[in-house]
Amino acid sequence: MSYCCFIRWNTCRLLLVPLWLIALQGAAQQNLVYNGDFEEYDSCPTNPSFPGDLQIEHCIGWTAPRKEGTSDYFNVCNNPINGGLAGVPHNVISYQHPQNGNGYCGLFTWALNPDGTNYREYIQTKLLNPLEEGKIYKLSFYVSNDGFNYSQEKIGALLGNNSFTETSALPIVAHAQVVNRNGNLTDSLNWMKIEGEFISSGDEEYLTIGYFEHSNQVFDTLNTYGDPFCGMESYYFVDGVELIETTKELPNILTPNKDGVNDVFDIDLYVDKFTVLNRWGNLIFQAENTFPLWDGTNKTGEYVEEGTYYYVIEINHYETTGFIQLIR
Repeated sequence: MSYCCFIRWNTCRLLLVPLWLIALQGAAQQNLVYNGDFEEYDSCPTNPSFPGDLQIEHCIGWTAPRKEGTSDYFNVCNNPINGGLAGVPHNVISYQHPQNGNGYCGLFTWALNPDGTNYREYIQTKLLNPLEEGKIYKLSFYVSNDGFNYSQEKIGALLGNNSFTETSALPIVAHAQVVNRNGNLTDSLNWMKIEGEFISSGDEEYLTIGYFEHSNQVFDTLNTYGDPFCGMESYYFVDGVELIETTKELPNILTPNKDGVNDVFDIDLYVDKFTVLNRWGNLIFQAENTFPLWDGTNKTGEYVEEGTYYYVIEINHYETTGFIQLIR
């Protein structure tokens, strides 16, 4: 083999290996949300949605579960030459480029009606496959504020077996698996990423995005622009929805010797409740509505002895258990 042939062969081999790795990674990281970038449509959107004319349902795979909650669809195919009401980046709502691609959707996540009742809009899709019990999934999506009126914090994503289909614009009150907890989403120039991981209960078939707080307990709205006469409503664009299965595994070792390795038991998941019990079933540690960290101490802050401990994780009414081996 000549020197030149050797160089060419090794170059091809070096190119093939990354492609092979990418193929494997792609298979393991399949997005379980079809058309999560809102690119595919059966017909171009022509205007904002109205009851009986839900333009979001022209975006293939997506629907408005509350049929009087008129979520919108925007795409470059409706740019000003064709009217522009549902165009990109300029449309009847605001001006925003997509997070990627040519389309995105939009919804009034919250609005207060004159009679004091709440108005909500949501978007929903059926997953490519139901989720598998006990596995950890990561969900992410991007939002951008429309630049007017109010903003919110706890916009999130709910996964379950209920399509919530109903002829109304009533709130869907539920405990979403992924919720923004990083302050009010006020940016109208850029896209803000909302993401989180959760343990599947095994019956999730639908993904719904919106605002799931109780009507009478809406405390995280903010009059972003300080205008006392602006409408009490918040509107967000949504793009780039992704749901993947992770390779993450829950830890099972705790060595709290302050060497910087396994000093705390950290599952890195937001939980409803995290409980640690000893071998006799006595409560050692408990944390609720947080990302739990256990440093090997009991309820009074005293270090517990070496041994095997039992934990219970509760997330969205799903419970999973395991063991922690504590070694000092």
